[in-house]
Amino acid sequence: MLGIAGFTMDTSSLVKQAANFHAVIPVLLSIYLFSPILAYGLGVWFAPAGNEHFLPAMMIMAAQAGSLASAIALTMMSGGNRELALICTLSSNSLTFLLTPLILNLSIGADVDFHVGEMMLRMLYMVLLPIAAGQLLRPLLWRHTERIRPFIRIAPQIIILMFVYTGFASGAKQLQGTPEIVLRFFAACAILHLALLVWNYLLSGWLLFEWPDRTAMMLSGSQKTLPNGIYVWSNFFATNPYGAVPLVLYHLFQLLMDTLLVPWFEKRNLKVGGSCAAATFSCHGDPKC
Repeated sequence: MLGIAGFTMDTSSLVKQAANFHAVIPVLLSIYLFSPILAYGLGVWFAPAGNEHFLPAMMIMAAQAGSLASAIALTMMSGGNRELALICTLSSNSLTFLLTPLILNLSIGADVDFHVGEMMLRMLYMVLLPIAAGQLLRPLLWRHTERIRPFIRIAPQIIILMFVYTGFASGAKQLQGTPEIVLRFFAACAILHLALLVWNYLLSGWLLFEWPDRTAMMLSGSQKTLPNGIYVWSNFFATNPYGAVPLVLYHLFQLLMDTLLVPWFEKRNLKVGGSCAAATFSCHGDPKC
């Protein structure tokens, strides 16, 4: 997904968005401040009486960075500002080694110590290298991809389906647990994600951003990454039997909910940029473009 994103992104726009602090900072505040505060309240509210694992499991999920690829994929499908979505993704994941342990320590008193060098190396080969490869190939191959651009348009949809499958596979065992606990987690995760969408919708509107930017901010500022969350749970909270449940449920709900919102985003992005400008890599792109 990140390789495709790098290949389709305009380099000058990517550089421009790297300095778009007015959009990136609100997204970071949504991910690392508003989300944990609301998740803590929801964790206290939905936790069964005497259950000591429910709140920590919620906070493991809420302390994570933004999604590594699904926010970019959905922004592309919606005709939004994919360059901004990428910068928001890189920014939130670059700060996770510092802010995720801080949030977990302040909220539930847990000590989490990331191997910073290992995480940075992982970020390099999982995120930066595919993007850099896409950018390097763009000037060489872009003119020759006209015949396969319809496939490039639907590639994000295929990858989203793979994300859903991976999410179910990662948490299948945990989701087969106590139905009441699963329903409580699902309700808390659904409320949290919807609240983050509304928060970013209102904030981006108040800041007077155009819809392509608002699309990127809403998706990037409301999604959470699954792989890092599974890593944190398995390495530092392995005794928590519910640690993976909110991670998986939030991941699945954000994908299904945000995919349903794609046509809604797309209509607004088309009005801003014109049919060809905004539909270039959306799922309903105009074949004439």
